[in-house]
Amino acid sequence: MLKFSFFMIGLLLMSFFGEFLIYFPYMVFLTLSWLMYYSSNFISVSFLGLDTLSWFLILLTFWIITLMHLSSYGYKMHNFYYQKFCFILMLMMILLFFTFSTLDMMSFYIFFEGSLIPIYLLIMGWGYQPERLQAGIYLLLYTIFASLPLLISIIFTGDFLGGYNFCMLNFCFDSSYWVSFWFFFSIFAFLVKLPAFYVHLWLPKAHVEAPVAGSMMLAGVLLKLGCYGMMRFMGFFEGKVNFLSSMLVSLGLLGGLMVSFICLRQVDLKALIAYSSVSHMGLALGGLGSWGLWGYSSCLYTCVAHGLCSSGLFFLSGVVYERSGSRSILINKGMLEIMPSMSFWWFMYCIGNMAAPVVLNLVGELGLIGSILGFSFFQYFFLMLFSFMGACYSLYLYSSTQHGMHFSGIRSFSDGLAREYLIFLLHFYPLFFLILEVDMMTF
Repeated sequence: MLKFSFFMIGLLLMSFFGEFLIYFPYMVFLTLSWLMYYSSNFISVSFLGLDTLSWFLILLTFWIITLMHLSSYGYKMHNFYYQKFCFILMLMMILLFFTFSTLDMMSFYIFFEGSLIPIYLLIMGWGYQPERLQAGIYLLLYTIFASLPLLISIIFTGDFLGGYNFCMLNFCFDSSYWVSFWFFFSIFAFLVKLPAFYVHLWLPKAHVEAPVAGSMMLAGVLLKLGCYGMMRFMGFFEGKVNFLSSMLVSLGLLGGLMVSFICLRQVDLKALIAYSSVSHMGLALGGLGSWGLWGYSSCLYTCVAHGLCSSGLFFLSGVVYERSGSRSILINKGMLEIMPSMSFWWFMYCIGNMAAPVVLNLVGELGLIGSILGFSFFQYFFLMLFSFMGACYSLYLYSSTQHGMHFSGIRSFSDGLAREYLIFLLHFYPLFFLILEVDMMTF
């Protein structure tokens, strides 16, 4: 663990002074090295630790950031502060690595909050419209407002347990109402980061105003901080607040269902994909709220699958935006005739977004649905409607962009580049093959 830490600090310095052709192979080497570092047992070195949950999310971080560098090669070609861009990406990778691997709750809080700084800089420095200032303020205010209860809860937990180590979170206590308030204060920051319905308004604004790489990082990894924090802290309470389960399951299902209807009235590509992320994370929240091992492990499948699928969809929208200069669905119609090779990838990622067979999303959502039905069979109507609406907005995304009469101004579009097809393949390759190795991801 420590050698990986020193290696990433070296990459951070190299990113500020090095070139892309020297720096990128080091990122690939780091990702492949971490892939071989897998262990099903809990490994602890100094204040860093590793288990299955941490390992998969760190690997997802390395993979997404490697693809972010590939997708942002245009900054290198146009000399648009590319070295500073690489430096911010490496800073983000180091903060996320320590967030997912630290064993200390107070260190976790510091790195959890520190991960906001790079994404804020990406939105402010490389965003598109002047409205990015408002999006950055939304991002900061929502997260900082929700993080104060988490800090108070961590201080209280450390005083209660006599230490801040995550390994001490197996303490048993009797169920009581004050424990429920304690639990809610602990997870409120993670509900905002997830994001849950009612506290999700920062996410569409941040996605719309962020560059392509920023949207890939937000959807690919940063939303998973909410799931990771809840999965860590829920083990501490061990079902003692199970009467809050109804609230969490209802918030996840009904909130995700409301957002699914909102998706159908979007005219902005990135806004539609961003709202679909909120819907999928609502199902993950419902699975976690059911307090079952099935929902716990399926939430990890969903995190990995959603991170890869949504990141690929945001890159697809970025490819369209680079050519047309607009994210409007009304302008970017008829792409099947203009960019036929790209339409194949639109189709594959849209069926992944609706959790159709062949991709890992199917396994994750089936597990979450089974866990919620095990908690309460009366949720079946909402789950049926949830799955139906997921198919509706995914088909709406595909059909509205690929079919119809195309705008005459887009006839000069070029089809995809080899670099873009490589990024699509590297996003979809883990989605396709991880469904064959689900047993490796069990707890």
